[in-house]
Amino acid sequence: MTTVPAPGHPSIENLRKQAKTLKKAWQDREPTALLRIRAAHPRFASASEAELAAAPPKLTDCQLVIARESGHPSWRHLLVWAQTANQDLAHEFVSLACLCYDDPHYDHRSLHARAHTLLRKNPWLAEADIWAATSAGNAEAVRSMLASSPELVNQPGPHGWVPLICCCYSRVKPLRRAHSTLEVARVLLDHGADPNAFTMKGNADERLDQTARRFTALTGLFGGGSTGLENQPPHPRWRDLAELLLQRGADPADEEALDHGHFDKRGCLELLLRHGLTAEAPIQRSTTAHRLAAGTILGRALCLAARLGQSDTVGLLLAHSARVDEEFEGRTAWAHAMQRGHMDIARTLEAAGAVPAALEPVEQFVALCMAGEAEGVRALIAAHPGLLDQAPKNMVMRAVNSKRKEAVILALDLGFDPNWLEDNAPLHSAAWSGNEELVRTLLARGASLTLREPWYDGTAIGGAEFFAHTRLRDRLLDEPGICLFDALEFGRLDRVADILARDPKALDHPFAQCLSRPPKPEDWVTPLGRMVERGNTEAVRVLLLHGANPAVGLPDGRPLLQVARAQRFPAIVELLEQAGGSE
Repeated sequence: MTTVPAPGHPSIENLRKQAKTLKKAWQDREPTALLRIRAAHPRFASASEAELAAAPPKLTDCQLVIARESGHPSWRHLLVWAQTANQDLAHEFVSLACLCYDDPHYDHRSLHARAHTLLRKNPWLAEADIWAATSAGNAEAVRSMLASSPELVNQPGPHGWVPLICCCYSRVKPLRRAHSTLEVARVLLDHGADPNAFTMKGNADERLDQTARRFTALTGLFGGGSTGLENQPPHPRWRDLAELLLQRGADPADEEALDHGHFDKRGCLELLLRHGLTAEAPIQRSTTAHRLAAGTILGRALCLAARLGQSDTVGLLLAHSARVDEEFEGRTAWAHAMQRGHMDIARTLEAAGAVPAALEPVEQFVALCMAGEAEGVRALIAAHPGLLDQAPKNMVMRAVNSKRKEAVILALDLGFDPNWLEDNAPLHSAAWSGNEELVRTLLARGASLTLREPWYDGTAIGGAEFFAHTRLRDRLLDEPGICLFDALEFGRLDRVADILARDPKALDHPFAQCLSRPPKPEDWVTPLGRMVERGNTEAVRVLLLHGANPAVGLPDGRPLLQVARAQRFPAIVELLEQAGGSE
């Protein structure tokens, strides 16, 4: 394959046009286009000219060809590289320093650490422009810039963010003690910044809902999100900054901000209520399939609090006249409480006027199971033969989400599968939340450490790592049933011998056969191939000592020795040559 380096400042639009042009040339069976596709696309590397000409041209295949011709493994990698290459260093700093909600799989901790490193090596970034200065907390520089150019106060910058958004979403460690994003916010608001500034956020992952949502400055202060508080932490001065914004006119009826106040739901709610959030405040944002189509902010918050078992928050919402008859995802707060086994909350809601609904036997079964009431469950089963067959198959997952050990044990005792997999499995959910007690319970009852969820191909060990539960991750890596890929990924080369003693075939077992989703062509990589690609010399050494086959190349047909030489891994080249590898 001929690699053509992309220009230093590539146009994403131009790259897209290139892919469309290639698709048309493929449709027209142009020989040059067919040659390019065969040379760059791994699936067509061995296709005959007739087979290639007969294949239906797809834009995604052409995008992959463009990416690989530019030296990138995927179209996504090429777009990310192109976007970064088009930003100057100051804009790159802002992108790294601030919370991002466009992709739930971003490792925000590493991005913020990179931002601090970039700032430390290039201290001038703290006054490069108003967006970098606000992200860095340099109030003096911001004040000076606004004195000469007051229009900058609400001027969109990187990603369309105005300075106040950069200030509230920044999580970079300050370069100097005097730097403070709280002081920057005061300066901006004194100069006319809009306290209700917002940015629209969607999901970069096309498998997720693409509806853009309104993320305000207040939302950025509260942090939180699907990747957890370690990755998306609240602003260190969130309360002071939130008070300042609300005093200067920020709307307290901010449903997105309230949704993201997971770290202190009661504290965030009390703050918004004190500044004027009322029981009548309606939901204003565009709705999606999993959100309310109508209703009030407090009504939805009541449903969520009831579902999550947050009895204090339920009490606070009821004290502020939250409506008990509103529905979220087709259920009232009472129904959510019952479904999760929160009987005490259900009774509290009934006392506040909620009307209990008549439950079908299956619904009664789920409620009693989630409450861990074994006697009631067994009586219900006796009264309704066949009830277990009608019950949801994901009962163990539901029990894990209830965070009640007795509910998990009951579901397992009733014969429900600890490895039932949907978006993830029970062990994943327990590991993501760092619940070591539930993890131990599940492992003792047959939960698998090799099972990978289908979204990001992670095991429970990878989930514990991503959500920063390092102690749990390390304990799981000591368990006997771990996957060879995990042992290599997390540097536990001491585990390789016993993993191979248990499963000798794992040595050349491709990653594709570890997956719970249909594999892609690039997934057919062996443990040795993956370690060569990543330049992990010690892992390569250990695998070769245990007999890994150096002749098995990468899925695209490249020999491992060629890959190691091209990526300039001389120690790996030497190991592969000694083991009999060839190009």
